[in-house]
Amino acid sequence: MKPKSSQQKGKRFEEFLCKEIEAEGLGKSMRTPGSGSGNRFKGDIYSSIPFMIEAKNQKTIKIKEWIDQAREQARAGNYNANKWALIFRDPRTPETKPDIYVTIDLWEFLTLLKKDSEPRIKKPDNELKWHLISLKNAINRVVKDLK
Repeated sequence: MKPKSSQQKGKRFEEFLCKEIEAEGLGKSMRTPGSGSGNRFKGDIYSSIPFMIEAKNQKTIKIKEWIDQAREQARAGNYNANKWALIFRDPRTPETKPDIYVTIDLWEFLTLLKKDSEPRIKKPDNELKWHLISLKNAINRVVKDLK
């Protein structure tokens, strides 16, 4: 069992992450009480982000072990096995102004990049086309009146 101060340090980090997720406009976020211990919500943070989030705020970075834990939590929590995110604080930085890093599966990262590069509207529908033509005609009339 972790000593109280270690538990409190972990809780502070999880609460900090929840506040940052909400501040970025990504919806409600909350710490998962008793995360991973038979709870129906796996991971340390429950949010609308489509990843199971495992948070680490420890002196020693054990990335391989943490990734294994995050993968297992994602599988156990009815997530796609690749839908996990490991968020950890660099222990060399102060808690008040931390450097924080996120590790995710490479293919999930590539999928995110691909979604970001795709146009929001692949094919304009007829209504949008009509609005764009109307806007173009209105602009042309205004420009003509200004001359």
